[in-house]
Amino acid sequence: MSNISKLNREQFDNVVDLLNVNFPVNKDIVYQIYVMTTDGIQDLVDNNVLTSLRSVNPLEIIYYSLGEYVYTLQTVPVDKRSATENDERYIHSIASVVSDKYLSLSMFNHVERKLANKFIPPISSLNLYLNFMLNILQSYKKNDPKTTLITDLLMKSVSISRCILSLLIDGYETEAYSSWRTLHECECTLLVLEKYGDPLINRYLIHMQYGIVFKNEDLNDEHGNKIFSDMKEEMRLLNLKSKDIKKYIEYGWLYEIPGVKEDPEFKLNFRDGLQRIAGLVAYSSRYEMSSEIIHSTPMLIYSNKEYFYFVTLLSLYESFFRLEKVFLSLFAKQVSEEVMERYRQMRNVYYSQLVNIHKRELNNFKNWQNSKTKKKEDL
Repeated sequence: MSNISKLNREQFDNVVDLLNVNFPVNKDIVYQIYVMTTDGIQDLVDNNVLTSLRSVNPLEIIYYSLGEYVYTLQTVPVDKRSATENDERYIHSIASVVSDKYLSLSMFNHVERKLANKFIPPISSLNLYLNFMLNILQSYKKNDPKTTLITDLLMKSVSISRCILSLLIDGYETEAYSSWRTLHECECTLLVLEKYGDPLINRYLIHMQYGIVFKNEDLNDEHGNKIFSDMKEEMRLLNLKSKDIKKYIEYGWLYEIPGVKEDPEFKLNFRDGLQRIAGLVAYSSRYEMSSEIIHSTPMLIYSNKEYFYFVTLLSLYESFFRLEKVFLSLFAKQVSEEVMERYRQMRNVYYSQLVNIHKRELNNFKNWQNSKTKKKEDL
């Protein structure tokens, strides 16, 4: 039988002060919750319910206690908070919930089988580079589509890339692959807009307006009607029908590119439209496979973790290489030569490492596939 140690009141107050919670906290009440939770866990140990538990993390219990305390009191009128806090049922209720959450989510949390962690170079090196890019992009003007569309798209793409890495670290390979699908759509849009510049960007912004008007069914003002009328006239000139309206909103901006209207193979969709113009048709099969994952086919339910880990990681790296070129072009135009030189030095070290990591992981993937094929042949 082990005694679980508790923080004393002074230690507890120091932790709460350091957290600097943006809400009036009654430390006496929260400390009662913390002590009651810890004592409740001790009772489970004493009664042999938790036979393997030797210690608890006091900080996590405090975090859960504060979270429950603040969240429940936020909906209570200020003049009634004191009465709520001094209700023993309130304190017992929160302590019970904190105990459940700590034991379930901290001590007995379900963890997926993981094929990677944040420290291995295929994850950490790319994460470092993405973090660098985000810190640079964060300093740029943003969220003004008329002037910052490329920057906004690039920043969102890099953010999604980091999200994919987090999912891989946590053992969610198919979910990471689904997110790569979104990243691929973003990068195709970004590459095409960056290549053709302002005329196409302006056309893309017009189609953003079309989308807003189309989705806002209650928009009956004169301006909205004019936008919708213009869109329908454009569709008529292109011999498009009413059934094509959603496809035209999403991909019709591509008609602004010289030669697209005359291209018999062009279609208002992703694969034969945007992806093809972006020059990334080689990824069609990967994109289609990600669609199957998204739509909960048996491929999702019975997916092979190793396969989707490799496919997602390799696809992410390849998207990154393309995004980094856009970033470099954008970055070089807007910073001083001194800052640019520091970036070049960083890039000289890490970009080549990432290229080598991609080659190595591609080789690892091929070896893994060969081993799976060999096992089948031996059966």
